[in-house]
Amino acid sequence: MSESLSFTQRGIRPVNKLICLSLASVALLVLDNHFSAVKTAKQYVATSLYPLQWLANKPVEWYEYSNALLQSQTYLLSENQRLTQENAKLRLHASQVDMQTKQLEELQSLLALKNHGLTITTAAEIISNGKEPIGSKVIINKGTNDHIRAGDAVVDDAGLMGQVTQVHPLTAEVHLLTDTTNTIPVMVARTGVRTLLYGGGGNIELRYFPTDADLQPNDVLVTSGLDSVYPAGIPVAKVLLTSRNAGTPFYRAELKPVAALRVSKYVLVLPQTDSTLIQAASAAAGSSSAKP
Repeated sequence: MSESLSFTQRGIRPVNKLICLSLASVALLVLDNHFSAVKTAKQYVATSLYPLQWLANKPVEWYEYSNALLQSQTYLLSENQRLTQENAKLRLHASQVDMQTKQLEELQSLLALKNHGLTITTAAEIISNGKEPIGSKVIINKGTNDHIRAGDAVVDDAGLMGQVTQVHPLTAEVHLLTDTTNTIPVMVARTGVRTLLYGGGGNIELRYFPTDADLQPNDVLVTSGLDSVYPAGIPVAKVLLTSRNAGTPFYRAELKPVAALRVSKYVLVLPQTDSTLIQAASAAAGSSSAKP
């Protein structure tokens, strides 16, 4: 009996199989439309098969989720790298803009200083700290080709920086006012009392200011112009602290240079006055006449 109904039995033609399956389909449709029991059975079957459908769909969902996660991670990594590079470029650009802004402000201050009476000046740029990075000398990019001479004063936009000591055709060496070879005639701007400042290596010293004169913190010391090297009125130092030196008739004072000795990039070179050149020539003539 089972052998006669089997569709796999040899001898049943495909047309017969199609007819049988079509009749079975029509019968199921009729039963589904006329008997509620068939609908209930369909619901039970669908409910029982749902876990299998869920399990069958999970690998596809996991694959799609993993693929989307991988693509998202790859995109985020590339975007993070791009943003990091862009941030580095922007920080570098901001640093350069900030530096250029500071240099522009410094140049504008020097121009303003030049326009307030210092008409015969030469602008220069500090290009090196010399042979000693922490020493008291700097190199500027102007020399004899620009009429720079030994003894010329050098200032920044705030005050006196030092004096030219050696000159070459394209460069010149400047001893900062903290150099031990420097002695600068100054006066207290508030009272007009004159004195001398000495380079102390890493600082400047006020050694012989008498205690019977008036000296207070925040006083500003300016060049007196007596030596004809430094024009009068250039700010040199600010008094931070004063005290009476026990056993001596002189003040003990702590000073701070007004000029930014380690920061300034651009400076002005002030030529010596004619009287200075005459004194130098007289000294040279006197020394030569003293020789046998």
